[in-house]
Amino acid sequence: MGRTRARVNRLADWRLPHRSAMLNRLGMADTPSTRIETALARIEAAAIARAYATERLARRHALLRERIEDAVASLDTLIARETAAEGD
Repeated sequence: MGRTRARVNRLADWRLPHRSAMLNRLGMADTPSTRIETALARIEAAAIARAYATERLARRHALLRERIEDAVASLDTLIARETAAEGD
């Protein structure tokens, strides 16, 4: 899971590359199509990060729901037992 989180964090890094990284080997700025492709890659990385966060939240919600259901069932059993004891 740690490796996945590190990968998502790396993919979700939307910051622009350093200016020197934006220059091609001839020292000229990237073309508009390259900048568009880079922007699309950042958007895709953000979408992956969001999907991962949504999936993680859904898993946490399901686990919490299960724990709450167990706790309520235990309380119901306890209440029924106390009510039966009072009735005797």
